[in-house]
Amino acid sequence: MPAIPHIKKKIGNSYFVWFQNSNSFVQLEEPAWYVFQKTTHRSKPDTIARQFAIRYDITPEKSLSFVREIHTEIEKLNLPFPAQNESNQIPDNLKGYQFNSYSNHHYLLGDKLIAFACETRNFDYYIHPLISHLEVDASEKQMPLFELFDFEGHIVFRFDGEVKGVWGYDETHLVKGKIFSVLINVMHNKTDADWLMTVHASALTNREKTILFSAPPGHGKTTIAALLRSRGFDLVSDDFVPIDRNNFCGYPFPIAMSVKEGSMDVLIPHFPTLEHKSLSYISPEKSVRYLPWNQDFEISKAIFPVREFVFIEYNNSVDFVWEKLDTGKGIQLLLDQAWVVPLPGNAGILLEQLPQIAFYKLTYSNNEKALDAITDLFGHEQ
Repeated sequence: MPAIPHIKKKIGNSYFVWFQNSNSFVQLEEPAWYVFQKTTHRSKPDTIARQFAIRYDITPEKSLSFVREIHTEIEKLNLPFPAQNESNQIPDNLKGYQFNSYSNHHYLLGDKLIAFACETRNFDYYIHPLISHLEVDASEKQMPLFELFDFEGHIVFRFDGEVKGVWGYDETHLVKGKIFSVLINVMHNKTDADWLMTVHASALTNREKTILFSAPPGHGKTTIAALLRSRGFDLVSDDFVPIDRNNFCGYPFPIAMSVKEGSMDVLIPHFPTLEHKSLSYISPEKSVRYLPWNQDFEISKAIFPVREFVFIEYNNSVDFVWEKLDTGKGIQLLLDQAWVVPLPGNAGILLEQLPQIAFYKLTYSNNEKALDAITDLFGHEQ
């Protein structure tokens, strides 16, 4: 097997390993850790299996099967991840390609004015509903320009004349992710190199610290975040939280909250304007109403360190269960929801920071008990 460039850190009884080639993390425990160590020292599977059978007192057949299984997974994790949308894959004529715009919007992101042009109604729908509350009339001729258009059956995102990516129509999540990353750079005067990671989570702050909330779709993440807003906490972001590599602060991203139909009865008493919002159909199975970010809140006052991560699960058969998670389990849950910027040093910084985070799981159907527990957590020093 080729060399395996990696970074490792022992946390509790587990080892967390970052594979440089694939920008992937994996959690290993004995006996898989033993196999990994031997593999990184270039031992062959048959050799490892003979030593493994003696060490763990199992048959040679079982030993070889287990070692080969781990070896195969290591090989996969050591493969380079696809270098998507690099400049050598982008046709030269895309940089100056002209298209007729279906829509032209201007938005105010914090104190930054931007322009956004989309070739089709469908492209406009990718982003505009999420940031329509930031739309302004603008007369300035010079401002950052975002463009979204079709080229030979592919989606193209261009920023200030530079093509940032080309995707298939089945990769809209990648399109949005790239647009979001450029938006936060413009908004916060940063570059990709300034970020440690982005996390698929809601984030709220009490102006002393920020807490991240993550959940599978339909399990109450946005509902809890909106209810916490009604209790006076400030929304940092509903779905896409960038984390700074130097101070582990969560930075605001003022997209609207996507409120599903099942949450309307709970949230309308707190946010009456929701009742009059039109439905937006994300898919045949999913429709939402958009609850705008608090536009009276100054962006600069929403930047605070992340100290806790709460994994949320709505379960109508469970009144309320609040538990502190083992650090290793909590880290794995967080890594499942995170994309780490693949730049030198980021994995090492992250593995040093993660043991400082407290992880919790909230299983609930009782909103008041859930909100009380989270309110108490905001009030506790870690």
